[in-house]
Amino acid sequence: VAELATGGSTLVYSSYLGGSGADFGQGIAVDSAGNAYVTGTTQSTSFPVVNAFQSINNGGQDAFVTKVNFTGEQLLYSTYLGGSQADVSQAITLDTSNDAYITGYTYSTDFPLASPIQNTLGGGADAFVAELNPAGSALTFSTYLGGSGDDRAYGVALDGSKNVFVAGATSSANFPTTSGIFQPSLRGASNAFVSKLSAGGASLLYSTFLGGTGVDQANAIAVTSAGAAFVTGYTNSSDFPTASPIQAIL
Repeated sequence: VAELATGGSTLVYSSYLGGSGADFGQGIAVDSAGNAYVTGTTQSTSFPVVNAFQSINNGGQDAFVTKVNFTGEQLLYSTYLGGSQADVSQAITLDTSNDAYITGYTYSTDFPLASPIQNTLGGGADAFVAELNPAGSALTFSTYLGGSGDDRAYGVALDGSKNVFVAGATSSANFPTTSGIFQPSLRGASNAFVSKLSAGGASLLYSTFLGGTGVDQANAIAVTSAGAAFVTGYTNSSDFPTASPIQAIL
């Protein structure tokens, strides 16, 4: 974890973060006080834990969430997050109360859940979406999101009402979707998806496929305060859905 000074000429701080195994930082967010929130995946049984919701590595490879203070000298909390199989966290964002929203994917049938929209693993890998309280000591909500194929989330964002937007890729024909959406069915081997969960994770407000007849993946998402979602990733589909395109062909 590293902070570069405003001019780009010096490091404010720079630190290792890990244990005796392989540790991968995948996402970072910063609160108004300058504390850094890092998420990723660890294979270490000795990963640093402080004030942890989950103090042990449950499955050999768990997600982690770590809050580093603004000087980089102290872990305010650090926790594993995962079940008995492999769990991967890919992205993190914060709300104004410093709740952390984490997304990624899991192979665990016993991934930690709290008030889930979907309470069982659909098959293979499922995306997960979780909200961790400001102390890092409890899950506000945590849910699977996926069908019978392979489903992986790579980006997460919030709107002004704390609705949670998740984007990723799915090969599941039965990925959870809602009525009135842009694309109700899987068109290729793997399509991107965009899903909107209500604040607190109580319901799925919309969920849609996005893709053509090839392979499509969403890697990141940004949202306006009013809830317009901007999504990016990659495609090899010559028939990827376009609208007022800068570039109309693959």
